[in-house]
Amino acid sequence: MSTVRADPQSQQYGRRRSNTAQSVLRNPPLQPLKPGDSKVLNPWVHDMKESQSVIFNHSWWPGVAEGDLLHVAATNSDDTSSGYLFTVPKDEGCSKPALQISVPKNVADAFGLKNNGEVTVTKVEEKSYRADYIEYTFQDQYLGRNEMWRLAEHLVGQSVFVGQEISFIGVIAAKIQNIYMKGRKMRAGCITPNTKAIYRSLSAKVTIFIQICRELWEFAGDGERYNEKIVHCFLPELFTRWREAGTNHTVTIVLISRVHYDTSELEYAAGPLRRDDDGKWYKDFYKVITDLEVIHDWKPTLVGLKDSFWAFQRDILLTHHYHRASAESATADQARLVGNISYAHDGPILEALNLGLNPNETHYIDRSLSLTGASTILITPGTGYYRVNKQLLRLTTTRMLDQGFGLDLVSLAKRPLHQSPIFSFQGHEPKLDKEGKNGARAMDPLWGGDEDPAEPSRREKMTFWWEPFWIGVSFWEQQQHLPFRVDRFVARAKMHEIQMLGLLEHDVLSSIEVPFLPEQRDPYATPPRDNLIVDRALTPAEADQADMDIFVSKKETRPPIASRTSYNSSGSGTIAASSYRSSVASDRRAYVSHRNSVASSRIAPIEESPRRIIMELPPEGNEDGPIPSVTGLSTSPSRSSIRSMRSTPSSILTQTQASPEAISRTASSSRLSKFAPSWLYNPFRSGPSEPQTLSVSAQSQSSPTTPTPSIRVPIGSNALAPPSPSLSRSPQPMAILHSASGRSTLSRTYEEDSSLPQRGSLTRYSPLNTPPRDDTTFGKRRSMTLNSMTLPFSSSSPLSSSRTNPSRPQYTVSYAQSSLARRWQHIFPTRLYKHEIKWKSMVTPGCLPLTVEHFPTMSELEASYDVFSYDFVVDPSEMRSFLVKPPQVHGTTDEVRRAWALTVMRGMVAVRLAQGFQFVLRPNKHAEPDDKVPFRRSKSFMGDDDATPKPAGAAEVLKSASEPVYLSMSNEIHRLSYTGEAIHVRRYVRRMPPTQPFEYECLIWPKLGVGYTELKTQFVSHGLENFGWNRLDMLVAGYEHQFNESLRYWRTRFVVIPTAEPPLSNVGPSGEKLNEEEIRLMGIDKLAEMFSKLRWQPSDEKGAQLPPVRFLPTTFGPAFSVLDESLMSQLDEIHAAGPLKKKIKSEREISDMPLTVIAKAMREEDGVPIKFHQWHRSKYPDSFTGFEFVSWVVREFRDVSSREQGAEWGAKLLEQGLITHVRGRHGFLDGHYFYQLAGDFAIVSTPRGGWFKATARLMNDEPTGTRGYYPASQPKVHGASPRRNKKRLILSQSMIIDIDPARKSDQAESVVLHHDIVHNPSTVFHFELQWIGSTARCIEDMLRQWSRAIERYGLKLVEAYVTEISDIRDRNAFQSCFPLRLSIPPPIVPDLERRVPDGTQTTHYFEYALLRRLGFIIDIEAESLYPKEVDVVYSYRRAPFKYSQFVHRSGVAFVQVLGGSQGFLFLTNRLIGPGRMGTTLKSKDHRPSVAAEEIRLKLQQLCLDEKALMQFYDEELAALGPDEPPPLSI
Repeated sequence: MSTVRADPQSQQYGRRRSNTAQSVLRNPPLQPLKPGDSKVLNPWVHDMKESQSVIFNHSWWPGVAEGDLLHVAATNSDDTSSGYLFTVPKDEGCSKPALQISVPKNVADAFGLKNNGEVTVTKVEEKSYRADYIEYTFQDQYLGRNEMWRLAEHLVGQSVFVGQEISFIGVIAAKIQNIYMKGRKMRAGCITPNTKAIYRSLSAKVTIFIQICRELWEFAGDGERYNEKIVHCFLPELFTRWREAGTNHTVTIVLISRVHYDTSELEYAAGPLRRDDDGKWYKDFYKVITDLEVIHDWKPTLVGLKDSFWAFQRDILLTHHYHRASAESATADQARLVGNISYAHDGPILEALNLGLNPNETHYIDRSLSLTGASTILITPGTGYYRVNKQLLRLTTTRMLDQGFGLDLVSLAKRPLHQSPIFSFQGHEPKLDKEGKNGARAMDPLWGGDEDPAEPSRREKMTFWWEPFWIGVSFWEQQQHLPFRVDRFVARAKMHEIQMLGLLEHDVLSSIEVPFLPEQRDPYATPPRDNLIVDRALTPAEADQADMDIFVSKKETRPPIASRTSYNSSGSGTIAASSYRSSVASDRRAYVSHRNSVASSRIAPIEESPRRIIMELPPEGNEDGPIPSVTGLSTSPSRSSIRSMRSTPSSILTQTQASPEAISRTASSSRLSKFAPSWLYNPFRSGPSEPQTLSVSAQSQSSPTTPTPSIRVPIGSNALAPPSPSLSRSPQPMAILHSASGRSTLSRTYEEDSSLPQRGSLTRYSPLNTPPRDDTTFGKRRSMTLNSMTLPFSSSSPLSSSRTNPSRPQYTVSYAQSSLARRWQHIFPTRLYKHEIKWKSMVTPGCLPLTVEHFPTMSELEASYDVFSYDFVVDPSEMRSFLVKPPQVHGTTDEVRRAWALTVMRGMVAVRLAQGFQFVLRPNKHAEPDDKVPFRRSKSFMGDDDATPKPAGAAEVLKSASEPVYLSMSNEIHRLSYTGEAIHVRRYVRRMPPTQPFEYECLIWPKLGVGYTELKTQFVSHGLENFGWNRLDMLVAGYEHQFNESLRYWRTRFVVIPTAEPPLSNVGPSGEKLNEEEIRLMGIDKLAEMFSKLRWQPSDEKGAQLPPVRFLPTTFGPAFSVLDESLMSQLDEIHAAGPLKKKIKSEREISDMPLTVIAKAMREEDGVPIKFHQWHRSKYPDSFTGFEFVSWVVREFRDVSSREQGAEWGAKLLEQGLITHVRGRHGFLDGHYFYQLAGDFAIVSTPRGGWFKATARLMNDEPTGTRGYYPASQPKVHGASPRRNKKRLILSQSMIIDIDPARKSDQAESVVLHHDIVHNPSTVFHFELQWIGSTARCIEDMLRQWSRAIERYGLKLVEAYVTEISDIRDRNAFQSCFPLRLSIPPPIVPDLERRVPDGTQTTHYFEYALLRRLGFIIDIEAESLYPKEVDVVYSYRRAPFKYSQFVHRSGVAFVQVLGGSQGFLFLTNRLIGPGRMGTTLKSKDHRPSVAAEEIRLKLQQLCLDEKALMQFYDEELAALGPDEPPPLSI
């Protein structure tokens, strides 16, 4: 026991008598404890190492049974409800009788429990502590979706608390950030299978776009310019929150802007000009401020950002064009200022977003093992309104859904009076397609309304408004000088030009007049409008009263928080959205005071329909007045009355005898709900909006804060009359909406509610003048509605009304959008309000949830989806999968087969989750009562085995093979099931109009650049429609064994670099002194040994002897080594898995053989390969390596069974004088050391055409003459000669390795490893890892192990880019290489190859020498430098490299050689960051990017310095061979 407990021992022993007294009375049977029973105990605190859980002594509390849930709280704490929960373990007797209860230290710290204090332990019911949501945070690890699923399953049944560190399979670490139960935060809770997990990453890839537009230089209300607000307020606040949360994000900051040009300026402003939908010409400019950097001190970046703001206009309006013009003509004109920076609403936000999505789309290439998730933040001085291109908006929405990310829009403006965010685009009116194929989406303005080539006349385009559900908006407008006060009015509309007028121009103001809204007639208005409009002048008192009512905030009670049962949404936490079905109407008391404030103003609302109805109020005393509109709102911008009101679940409209009072309540609450100016709080209320509604509520749907001076408002003298009690009986004339007959809509609802054929469910929005219906009717009707999917539209909802109006927020959202937005439903445990700043999603981006509740109905599946299916038989004897762990089952064939099916299905689910699929859950019972009804009745499409309910939580999925699994993505649904023999896969793919790639060009100023460079790119949606699911499933099941490029497997390439520092020790085995090169070779052999150990074998081959992995050392560069015959013969041997198998009948024993016989045996045909070897410039004829000798001895002799014994025999024979080291430096070593037969035993062989012919042949291929082989002047043409039969050389090997040798993981952890075979110790060694569904943390741990093992040999493991660096821009537009030109091109030496040692690369000879001098070594050779007669294959290279690539010895930078005066391309290696692989940097401050920048500056200095370059060339020429150097031609 730890010493902490020693002190209180005495008093505890004092209490033990009572314990014995209790035991005397223990004879009667113990009553089990009832919930609520409690006892005060003395706690101890124990160390975590001793036990992770509570130690409980049952004898102190008789009646406690195993499995009881107990609640522990400090007795003296004020809040007893927030305590720790634990389940009583099995009673195994307690070794310390004095111990009552002992808690782990982390629990004691979290709950303030003192050692030897007092705690109250209470028995509680599990159901009152079930967590609905648990929020985890994790850092510095790539947590795949498969791991998220397994972690959530692992925790089921456990009690957890906030702040608890969770460890899974010993490698994955996460921390519990929050626990939610029924919308409330809890300190502790129990995890059930239905608990939903929210994962938030503290190390994500964050892209911050800052929009540069005209408004950026305007003043905000507090006198600060918007550009200063960004640098002084918002970003420092964001970075401070990052620091407080301990994040480690990799950040890219880009300035984005669009410049419009007049037609007269086009010629001068040439370049990537584009035209928008309105025919205006523009160019887009992007400037990268930070590029994928992890920054801890942001001050220098903010200073640089401020400078960029100052210089930005000058750069793009003046300098850019001036440089361009002067580059094109010899004499530059005087500089011209052309173009205008656009307003915010014209900015290129979708284009910027797509440029940012491009690298995320291929996140599986160069996969970082320490980052999870991506977040995009757009900072704009605009209000969130953008004009966009329809095709691009559709493509962006598809890509955002596929990638599961959202956008955080931070607006620096005040909240506008219209809906925000909102996009407008030009498009055609959508109409139903003839076959009804595209179903619900055909009527959405974004997804429908495409050009029909068959149509003779071109339809006219119109403007549509569309609210993006994947944007979460935050209004950051802190008024520095105006703290929030209830009675302070802050203007919400801004007129910059008027604000900027000087004092002397004030008389302008008197001439400004805001016109009235135009009179609009509406054919649907009954009775005629003229009866309603009575104009009379207002008295000043009435006008003042109206002002007071509009502009002064009224106090109002907020609904009690406990009643918030709601669900929220979002990708990276950004799809602001939320409330579900719950309502204030049912909670009337909370709103009584509100109703009074409502009553106080009798101003007619601005209508929800596009017409103006101004009603004369009834005379004083008439209690049946019309409903007053809601205008008494708080109007402060920062808190402006954004209460998301709820509509009542107590179904009002479905009770056919609804009381008038109930109806009036609905009416008034449905209008209160208009406070939430957007359906964005309500994105999951899907389904069509019904046109028939209460006329009472339909009458006023005012946008909350839109008092407009242009409506003349007659006000009666009874402005403050109390609200009338029964508003529904009003005899007043009213606009009855959409009802051609004279009946009131109200009566019609009652009569027809049950009998109406359902309105075609394609209604996109509630027709503009009807409010949304009540939720319950929606739930009840939906099951019928959606079955009538293809019905034509009913006459009562004219098509034209499907247009959104941004000034009139929709309360419901179209089914087409809500079904898509539900992808993020389970990331919001509580309701989110629009006026809140979404810090959580900006500080810790959320990952796409694992679960979704939306599932299309039967009729929609039949109408809008195509079905594909395949199955494969489960045959355990044939399945040799490395992706799943074989189940340990013994039993009947059927049981074994079922166990295999379950395992394989889990593997199939894992790979689907990794591609972004989600489990489809059974919706909550209260949410959609009849949603499943059609499912059970129908047998047509789904088969009849679907009556089983879907799981209620991710942890319930695949508990047995008999239940089918549904997974869904935005446009695809997979159903996996096991039929008893085969696994059946059914894919439902939504019919979509094909998304065309969007061609785009712009100008980008990269981080290291010196100006804007053009970029042409295209945005494509890489959906999963053509993904090779069948092939992937075969791979999981073990019928296929190769990854295919179409499978989108994860991959990372690593290089092993000889470090600049010498190895730690120079002592080899048996105490031999070795040089640096030999030590490094030993390190590479050590790596080969680790590879061999981890090799995966199918279970039926376990224990079979496999040849160990071996690498072939050489001193030639990659291109020349392929001509070394002895090396190539060894390569063939390796591919044939050759020299290591013991001969079947090896009768001989080496111990009885004399030396001469051994020497003779060595020289035989199948003896030791004795041949010519070359190492650097030394040539060793008739030699062999220690490795080959040992392999021969083990293979040939019965009495040598291991390599160790073989090496002992080698040492013995060396002592006896049979063999000798070629330079006499070493004893016998098993490795790449050269030996010869000594003295009389040696027989000189005739040379077998070794190196010289090969070299000569290679050189003679080149045409003679001075310019033949200088890419600087004339590139080699490849493939021009007639094709000879090329010899194919495979220079790499691949195998499957098991990265979890300790068997910690709950699944198979295997990775495909590709590695080089030929290795030159002075260049780098490559290997690539490829995997699908393995735990990234296991891979990282293994890499760290390898890295540590080879470090002492002077080798360093660094992550490198999979493709060549010159192509980096194709994948990430914001990253690009820095060009370094040589101010003097390298000299041309005609007979260079005769003056350099054999095997030296003469093309780019001087460039290579220059890079070597600066510490670079060759990474990959350009394809053109390999001999023409050889076809070289590396299994991990997808395309040959165009240019030779070098890597710096520190691993922080890459360079490619372009040749001649073109010089080099330089790229910082962004794959290594603080704390990642390959950075054994001890301090946080030493950042790889800083080291890379130093190297770049050094290289740039040398390239630009003519004198230094000349001196360098002269030194190199002097070092060349003895030939009389010819005169230089430079």
